[in-house]
Parts: sequence; C-alpha cells; structure tokens
Amino acid sequence: MYPEQENYYLVAKLGNLKTVVQLLKAINFKETATCFGTENGLKVTVEDAKCMQASAYIPSHVFEEFNLKEDVIFRINLNVLVECLCMFWSNINCQGSSVAAQLFYKGNGYPVTVLIEEDGVITDCSLKTQDPDELLDFHLEPENVLNKVVLQTELLKDILSELDPTSDFIELLLSPSPPFFRISTAGLAGICHVELPHDGDLIDNFQCTSTATSSYRLSHIKPAMKALVYASKVSLRTDTCGLLCFQYMVKTEEGHTCYIEFYISPVMNPDE
Repeated sequence: MYPEQENYYLVAKLGNLKTVVQLLKAINFKETATCFGTENGLKVTVEDAKCMQASAYIPSHVFEEFNLKEDVIFRINLNVLVECLCMFWSNINCQGSSVAAQLFYKGNGYPVTVLIEEDGVITDCSLKTQDPDELLDFHLEPENVLNKVVLQTELLKDILSELDPTSDFIELLLSPSPPFFRISTAGLAGICHVELPHDGDLIDNFQCTSTATSSYRLSHIKPAMKALVYASKVSLRTDTCGLLCFQYMVKTEEGHTCYIEFYISPVMNPDE
C-alpha cells in the first residue's frame, strides 16, 4: 500500500496527528498555503492581502520519520488538507486511538499524497500542488525590536473576550512606564481601554525600551487569536515600524515544542 520511498523528495510520518491538526487549523484562515520542507522540518505559511502572514512550524524531530532528499516548496489547498485530517478528528482525540499519517511528495508538478492509517485501514488522499506565489519576507530584526512581552495565553484570552467586536481597529500601547500595556478599541459601545499587568504572575517577561502605539485591523487580529486555544505561552513583539508578531508555543503530547507565528502590519491612519 505504501509507495517506494526512494522515489520521493519528501517522506514524513506522524504517529500522533493531534498537534499537527491543531497547528493547521490555527492558520487556516485562507484557502491555500505554501509549504516549505527543509532539514529543520516542515513550515506551512498562509498570507492575506500582503499585510498578514501566519506560519506553523513542525520541527523534524516531531515526526516519527522525516526523510528529505533536498529542500522542497509547493502550494496546496489547505482547506482540503485540514478537511482530510479532520475526518478522523474524533478518533484522534480519543485516548488510546492509533491514527497515523504519512506524507509523500515526489517533486515539482506532482501531487502530495497523504495516507492516513487507523487500525489497519488506510485512507488515501491526493492533493494537487501548484507553483507557490512569492511571499513577503516578514521578520523582525533584533535591533529593531522595541517591545517584547511573553505571557500565559489564559491572560490574553480573558482580555480579548472583553473587546468590543464592533470596532474596526485595535490599538496597542506598550511602554516602560504606566500604563505599560494597554489595548484599546472604539466601537458602538464607545472607547474601551483594557490595561494588562506588566509584572503579574501570568507575565513571564516584559521588555519595553520606549513608548509605542500602533493600530491594527481587528479582522487581522482575530485569526491570530485562534491559536490561543492550543498554546500555553505567547510572545508578543513590535518593532520600530509597528509590525506586530505573535509567536505561540504549542506542546505536543510527547513533550516536543512546535510554533505558530503571526505577523500583522499596522494601519498607518486608522481614522481615514
């Protein structure tokens, strides 16, 4: 049933699909994704309107097998991949369930084959691939990072549940002096300010070098919040241009660490 592995550029096997499905669901706010396979593992990236980018990082040591002849890059329909894996979601979540998956990619122009095995029954999914579009190089240069906050995700969940959903924008203020960390919205309920503690038990690290205020579209922030459900910690960073990065740490049941990153560009003139 399994293809000859030597004919493929990439062969990857997972014995536990739960974390990988969670990672893919967290970034599944657009239909297609670009996949990068390197010796470090698999990176799946989604981009929206050149102003928002999300990536799920699955290190090679998370896989039971990860065989790569050379670096690969291809674009797939992320909706279809998530749907295929979610057919087994109830079983994946069951204790003692044995749902494994193996991914095969032969190279440019070939489909990605996903074989899902449950108790000896194999489901074969074939996903067409496309040449990837060029992605923007979102990253934060260390020398340009103004502010960094590492916090437990439960704190951010509580804060975001209080925000006015009718607001178009969200304003983020970070400062080395009071109010330190403030999130603001302006909607039908009026202007709302929520101040977060900078030295509470749920704040692991608070590094702010200067006061900075930036605005972002709430419609861009909301997809980034989906990962809060799966992560234990989140690092929030901003740079001199107002670029915002959320980096989520997601632990697998085996104790491995995976990451999800969201980059969100600021709105220059939110009043316009």
